[in-house]
Amino acid sequence: MSELAEGADVSRQALNNVVRKLLKWNVLKIKSKHLNAYYYSLNEDSGFVEVFENLNNRIIEQILGEEVLDEIAKYSLERHAQMLSVESTLDSHVGGWTAEAGCTQDEWSQIAFEGRERYAAA
Repeated sequence: MSELAEGADVSRQALNNVVRKLLKWNVLKIKSKHLNAYYYSLNEDSGFVEVFENLNNRIIEQILGEEVLDEIAKYSLERHAQMLSVESTLDSHVGGWTAEAGCTQDEWSQIAFEGRERYAAA
């Protein structure tokens, strides 16, 4: 909160007041607490957040224009199709591997997860 207050050039007390209001209005929610520090996130279920996102999208539409938005939508659809193709290919390979290894896909997923954890810790 101190960094945010400093970056916004407001006092920490003023920022705390705003955060309390946003919590009361259900715009923010407490995500977690560590020692004396609270971690917040937007409440995606809030009507306020939905309205803000819609407004933001309309502003972006006005700034970028229809042609650029069409290009972005086309790219997004192509990228999504590519990802689905990759997921389908991986699923078929994992299914084969699990059959060869004599374990279920859930067991294989657990093995992969533990491997990633070991790699990240190294």
